[in-house]
Amino acid sequence: MAQRREADDDSPIREELAQLRADFDSLVGTVGRLADTAGEQLIDGAKRTFSSAQAHAGKAYDSALAGGRRSVNSAEDTIEAHPFISIAIAAGVGFLLGKLIPWRR
Repeated sequence: MAQRREADDDSPIREELAQLRADFDSLVGTVGRLADTAGEQLIDGAKRTFSSAQAHAGKAYDSALAGGRRSVNSAEDTIEAHPFISIAIAAGVGFLLGKLIPWRR
């Protein structure tokens, strides 16, 4: 009879342990799903940020390229309008650079 009483006393503890295991398994599953969702959101956010940065970089590149072309066209127009002054300025800049840069022999 003593053994039967011990078995009856263990039954509620076993039930609580089984319920605790089930709760723990449920918690692990929930945490896993949350982690998957958070990871997917992080990846989606990174993709959107990269796409946005890529679009902005493309616009900046196009703008810089257009500005460079305008500058080159303006310089060409100025040189064509004043060829002798342009030659004199180029010679002066070359002379100054020749004096400023130390040449080693």
